[in-house]
Amino acid sequence: MQLPARSLFLLGAFLLVFLTKVEAQKIYIDSLKSLLLHKNLSDEGRTVAMCKLAKANFEQDLPQAIKLANEALPVAARLTDGRGKAMTFATLVHLYVRKKDMKNAYECLDSARYYANRTKDPLAKGFVSMRDGWLDLVNDESDKSIAKFLTALNFFNGQNAAEYENLVYHYLASIYGYGNDPAKQRKYALLCYDTAIKSKQVEPLNTAYFTLGQSYYDRFKLDTGRRVLLDSAMNFYKKALDLSAGQPGRLLVRSNTAAIALNTANSYFKHYPNAYRDSAEKYIDIAVDIATRTNLHEVLLNCYGMRSEYALREGKYDVAEGMLLTGLSKVKEEVIQMPVTKARMFLALSNIAEKRGDPAAALNYLKKNIAYTKEAFDEEKINAIQRIDAQYQSEKREQKIAYLQQEAAFNKKRNVFYLIFGITGLVILLLLLSSYNYKLKASVRKQKLVDQEKKEAELRAQLREAEAIQLQTEQVLMKERQERLEKELLAGTLQIEEKNELLGLLSGKVSTDSHLSLDEQIKRIVNQQKKMDKEFEDHKTDFFETNTAFFERLQQKSDHSLTRLDLKYCSYILMGMSNKEISVRLSIEPKSIRMARYRIKQKFGLEKDESLDNFIRSQE
Repeated sequence: MQLPARSLFLLGAFLLVFLTKVEAQKIYIDSLKSLLLHKNLSDEGRTVAMCKLAKANFEQDLPQAIKLANEALPVAARLTDGRGKAMTFATLVHLYVRKKDMKNAYECLDSARYYANRTKDPLAKGFVSMRDGWLDLVNDESDKSIAKFLTALNFFNGQNAAEYENLVYHYLASIYGYGNDPAKQRKYALLCYDTAIKSKQVEPLNTAYFTLGQSYYDRFKLDTGRRVLLDSAMNFYKKALDLSAGQPGRLLVRSNTAAIALNTANSYFKHYPNAYRDSAEKYIDIAVDIATRTNLHEVLLNCYGMRSEYALREGKYDVAEGMLLTGLSKVKEEVIQMPVTKARMFLALSNIAEKRGDPAAALNYLKKNIAYTKEAFDEEKINAIQRIDAQYQSEKREQKIAYLQQEAAFNKKRNVFYLIFGITGLVILLLLLSSYNYKLKASVRKQKLVDQEKKEAELRAQLREAEAIQLQTEQVLMKERQERLEKELLAGTLQIEEKNELLGLLSGKVSTDSHLSLDEQIKRIVNQQKKMDKEFEDHKTDFFETNTAFFERLQQKSDHSLTRLDLKYCSYILMGMSNKEISVRLSIEPKSIRMARYRIKQKFGLEKDESLDNFIRSQE
C-alpha cells in the first residue's frame, strides 16, 4: 500500500531544506559549533550560524532546534537592522509548524514580517516572503502562496540568491503539478533547473532533477500513451539518485532522495510488468535505508505498503500482511503520530484478511482502521481549529498593527499640521512686522523724496535763472559778432572796391614825369595795398579771438585733431572765401587747398557727398 504521488511530492517539498544525512549532518553541525566558539565572530555571523545550527538539529532534536533559534533572537536584537530577527523568526516558523504549534508559528511569522519591514536587505525580505508562502502551501492555500512566492522572487532578483530561487521554483512547480497546469509546472521546473546550475551546488541540482522528473511523470499520467514522458521522468529520477550516491558528503538534504527512490519504485510497480520487480525492490531498499536513518516514517510505511502490494499480486496474503505489520512496528515509537497513514495501513490489512478468508482478523483490523480514522479526523479538526485561531489571531494582530500604523500616520499628519500651522503663524507675524517696517521705511523714503523734490525745484529754478543769464549773454555775443561781421563785410567790400578802383586807375596813377621809375611806383602802390590787407587781417583776428567757442566745438567734433592751420582754413571757409581766394590769400596752389579740405573732412568723419562748408557753418 502506498501514498498518493501528490502526498509524496509535498512531503519532499515540506522537508526539503531541513532533513540531512546523518554523517554529513554531523560534520555540518560540528563545523557550526566550531564557528560559534570564535570570540571575534560578529553578531550577524553568530545569528546566521545559530539559525543554521537550529535547522541542522531539526530532525534529530526538535526542542533543541527551537531552543537554539530562540537563543539567536537576543544576538539578533543587538543588530541595528532588522535582518537578523527577520531571518530567525522565519526559521522558527518552520520549526513550530513541524511541532504542530500553529499559534507560535503564526506569531513568529508576524514578527518576521515586522522585522522584514524594518530592514532594507532584499535577501531577508525575500526569505520571509518565501517562508510566508510556504506556510500557506502547508495549509493548502495555494493562491495566497503563489503571490508570496512571486514576491520573494522579486526580492531575490539580482541578490546572488540562486539557491533560494531554486527552492521557490520547486514549490511553484509542486503547486501546478498533478495535472493542475502542466505548462506552468514545466516552466517552473525548468527555472528550478536553471537556478540550480547558477548556484553550482549539489543540493539545488538534486532538487531540480526531482522537480523535472515529477513534471514529466504528471504529464504522463494525463496521457499514458506517451511513454516517452515516463522514460524522461525515470531518467531524471535516476540522475537525482546517482547524484545523491556520488556526492554523499555534499548533500545534506536526504528527504528528496527518499521520495525520489519511492517514486521510482512506484513507477515500476504501476507501469511495468512484474518482471521489473527487482528494479522496484532496488529503489525501495534505497528509500527504506534513507527513511530509517532520517526518521522519514511516512516514506518507510509506503515502502512496506508497496512490498505488500507486490505480495498480493502473487497471492501471498500472509507475506503481504507481514509486510504491513513490519512497517507498523518500525514506527510504533514515533513521536509525531500519523493516524491517517496508519488508518490506511489497517484498512489494507483488513482487505488482506478478508481475501485470505479470516473475517475475525478483518473485523479487528477494520476496527483499528475506524479508530485511527476517528483519531485522524479529530487531529485534523484540532489542527484546523488551531490553524483558524492562529490565522485569526494573526489577522487580528495585523489589524492592530494596521490601526497603530494608521494612528501613527494620523499623529504624524497632525504633528505636521501643527508644525505647518505654527510656521504659518510665524510667517504671518514676520509678514506683519515686515509690513510695518516697510511702511515705516516708505514713510521715511517719502519724506526724503519730498525734501529731494524741494531741492530739485530750487535747483531747477536756479538752472532756469542761469539759463536765462546764459541766453542773454549769448544774445549779446551774437549781436557783437553780427556787428563785427557787418564791419568785416563792409571792410571787405570797401577793400574790393578800392582794389578795383586801383586797378582801374593804376595806369592813371603811374606817371612818366615822376622822378621814380615805373617799377618803383608800382611797388609803392602794392605796399599801400598790403598795409590795407594787414589792417583787414588784424580786424579778422580780433573776430576769431572773441569767438573761441566756435573753435572749441570744431576741436570736439574732430576729437582735438585740428592743427592751427586747419583752424585757419575753417575760419576762411566760415568767412565764405573760395578755394582760389584762400590760395591767393595764403600764396599757395589751389590744389593744396583742395587737399587740405579733404583732410579736414576726414578729421570730422564726413562722408564724401557731405558739404564741409555747410558743416562748418552749422557749428557757428
